Amino acid sequence: MNFVVGENMIIWIYRFLNGFLRVKFYGEFPERILDISAKNLISIWNTQILPDGISAFLTVRDFLILSSHLSGMKIRLHIEKRYGAPFIFKRYKKRAGLLIGVLIFLLFLEYMTGFVWVIDVKGNKQTPQNEILKACKNIGIYEGVKISKINPKISSQKLLLEIDSLAWASLNIEGSRLTVNVTETKNNEDNKAYPCNLIANFDGIIKKMDIKTGNSVVKVGDTVKKGDVLVSGIIETAGGTRFVASKGDVFAVVNKSYTFKENYKKIAFTETGKVKNKYVVEVLGFKVPLFLGKETENYNFSYKIKSFSFLGEQIPVKIYKKSFRYTKKTVLNRDEKALKEILEERMKKAFEKEKLNEYKVISKEFEYKQDAITMSVVIETNKNISQQEKLLISTGN
Repeated sequence: MNFVVGENMIIWIYRFLNGFLRVKFYGEFPERILDISAKNLISIWNTQILPDGISAFLTVRDFLILSSHLSGMKIRLHIEKRYGAPFIFKRYKKRAGLLIGVLIFLLFLEYMTGFVWVIDVKGNKQTPQNEILKACKNIGIYEGVKISKINPKISSQKLLLEIDSLAWASLNIEGSRLTVNVTETKNNEDNKAYPCNLIANFDGIIKKMDIKTGNSVVKVGDTVKKGDVLVSGIIETAGGTRFVASKGDVFAVVNKSYTFKENYKKIAFTETGKVKNKYVVEVLGFKVPLFLGKETENYNFSYKIKSFSFLGEQIPVKIYKKSFRYTKKTVLNRDEKALKEILEERMKKAFEKEKLNEYKVISKEFEYKQDAITMSVVIETNKNISQQEKLLISTGN
């Protein structure tokens, strides 16, 4: 039960220091205690009507006064629970060490509230949280830093200088929690308003043009070289010369070359199935390993972080679970057929990564050496070869 909500804090402190009780009244007409309390200015609160009586809270002093007025009545009372400092001190008066420990702990908590122990990042969509936290550390904001050393206004400006993708940032400190609120810049090519040309970033034969702004200097069927101007940002009109940001897509048939190499012998590390987990506890920024020694065998490594919260709020306690999956060294001897299959698979994955849905293999050559096979491939594909290049405009005479 919450004794503070609905009560004035000063009144609650007074009751706590003097002690108060939860008392059940039963017998004949227990509701008469309400009239008696009102007539004698006895304060009772949180009164509840029960099937067999009445439950209420009152101070120890008022309990003694009310008890004297019930003399001769057939109303019985039972103390259900005691609250407040007098009962706590009585309970623990023989445990001075415990009380001192509690006091030291409370003082320690008060001291620790002067530090930042939890950092939250909100508002980021494209910029990774780890990148923002790393930038915060560069400007002196990290878990364990003194709050008095942080100037939110200056630190937010420094953070913007650290990360170009942020348009706005603010720091909000609540207790030992620091929240970094950010807004990212819009990565939109249409917002580029500076004068520019469209140039070719590949050699090719133009097959399709979709120009939005700018002056086309090539046409479908033209052969262009890498670096050639496709669309000019300089437009001559009767009123003079205008400079614009050229925008659009220019598709061309281009030839692309790829080279893939594989050795007959390959050293591989395969997992044996043996796994060992080790743990590290982090409390208030201090990491304590719960293991001894180092690993001498080959292994693959991964870890997970478990954070903890209390009453919906994250607390500065983390457990790092480090998993060591042991491996053994194996030498694989592969023949020519297997190597060619691997090279073909690597080629397909490279095309998938570049999202080349349509292409034509122009040539494919294999070079055989004693220890390896090299595959050289030339393909023909349609590709948007346009790339913006800023115009350098001289303002001199």
